[in-house]
Amino acid sequence: MASRSRTRTRNKWLPLSPAEQQARASAKRTPLLQPWREHDTLRGLRDRLQLAFDCWNLLDAPDGTSRRSVYLPPGVKEPDSSYRNRIENARPTGFYRDALRTYAGMLSFLHWQALPHSLQAVIGDVDGRGTDLGVFLFIADLLVLRDGGCLILVLPPEHRWPSEGHRLDALRRGDRLSLPRLALVPRADFLDWQLPNPNGLPVRVAWRVDVHNPIRPDHFGGVPVHYLTPNNTPAYDLSNWTYRVAELAADGLRFQAYRAVSCSSAPSGYQAEALGPAVLLEGQHTMPCVWYAADGAAFGEGDLPHLGLANQYLTHYRLKSEYEDLLSRCALPVGVRSGLVDQYGFQRSEDGEPRAPEQLVLSTSTFMDLPEGADFNWKEIRARSLAEHRAYLAFLDETMRRDALVPTQNRGPGKSEQEVSLTAGQAYALLQSLATQKTSVFSTLLEHWCRATGDVLQQGAGVSLIVTPLTPPPRPLPSVGEWLTLHERGVISTDELRHQLALAASPGLVTPIGSSSTDSFAASAPEAT
Repeated sequence: MASRSRTRTRNKWLPLSPAEQQARASAKRTPLLQPWREHDTLRGLRDRLQLAFDCWNLLDAPDGTSRRSVYLPPGVKEPDSSYRNRIENARPTGFYRDALRTYAGMLSFLHWQALPHSLQAVIGDVDGRGTDLGVFLFIADLLVLRDGGCLILVLPPEHRWPSEGHRLDALRRGDRLSLPRLALVPRADFLDWQLPNPNGLPVRVAWRVDVHNPIRPDHFGGVPVHYLTPNNTPAYDLSNWTYRVAELAADGLRFQAYRAVSCSSAPSGYQAEALGPAVLLEGQHTMPCVWYAADGAAFGEGDLPHLGLANQYLTHYRLKSEYEDLLSRCALPVGVRSGLVDQYGFQRSEDGEPRAPEQLVLSTSTFMDLPEGADFNWKEIRARSLAEHRAYLAFLDETMRRDALVPTQNRGPGKSEQEVSLTAGQAYALLQSLATQKTSVFSTLLEHWCRATGDVLQQGAGVSLIVTPLTPPPRPLPSVGEWLTLHERGVISTDELRHQLALAASPGLVTPIGSSSTDSFAASAPEAT
């Protein structure tokens, strides 16, 4: 008799064995690998980051299509053709971007001090893409000023060698991939991080690489638009990105790259698939990354320093577009026919039947027959609100320039010397804080670089940053003898003389920023171990 085999399933009414109970408990504790998962802080900042990016990119999407329709909606019952023309003519200015570039440029007067030999050898190509070290830090400053922070990584060499001799031979041959590389991760691409405690260093970071394919926008009424998620961010496909994870383990630091593949059984519709084997740096138990924030906030935290300026920029853009549209509509007089229609807007025929009046199109050969009592003339549009609109635009423009603290702009009425001094003092204080933060970040970055290459970090290695005050050169003040001479000649009164002598005795209380000297921020010397 032939034997029959069948697949036996477990009886669900029987109790679980100890091995089955342990396997089920471990499966519940193991989270589903999702390298695209976003941190709660990043999810709360998505809409603000998108707004700042749109202002930086002149309201254009990364694929070149326009996002002006998101910030300039159509009016009530506005014809589609008029809205298309208004969107096409509403060109944003580069004021927001120029303001951030001006600030970042003030932080670019750098002097390198005792850089490691390996970094000095590739100072013109620190990221493997031909970016100079100064330009790399300039881009980091721009990201910090725009997004409030960015992540700087020291990636391990791509070429691995069996011995130190082989690596040195490769370096002598000019193999750039045998040395570490610096990488900048914008805040929008820095997805997730894990800290052992609120004040500790990260043990796991995850970011995405911008290699996605730009989506093709749909066209609604002739205007390119994008489908957005509920938090007003472009709905990109997860499979169009490459995700990288760096995690500290018991045996060292592990780097792994993933991609998202479609999976119908996964809750999100995607599952992570590893791209090649993981890279393990044995014996390294420090995450080679630095969080560069504008206000020195905790890792992954920080506010957008120029978010108010971005909102003012968009308000100015909308008001200017509306003003130019109204100005073009009110520039020419309007033809008015009177006595042809009744109070209801209908024209009566010979039989007394109401009908809609015919549309009148004027040209050089236009003629018309008017019935008795009818008239045709031109009326000038009285747009008194345009003057108020124009005045508010001028006020908003001055407010933007004051908040941006752009010293290269010199429009509008001249300010007093005290106002210029106070405004320049605010900008100088902000530059001082950013310069201190930048030198500290670069010193930490050098420590990670030397740890990856084995170089010795020399004492005083880092960067010296020179910050120049934005105040104009102080005017020479009269000396005490000159004040006395003016008093003897009766030019000034006794009270004025006493006031000026009191100011000369304590100049620091009156002109705290009146010196034309410069401050230099250098890296602090590492403590001897």
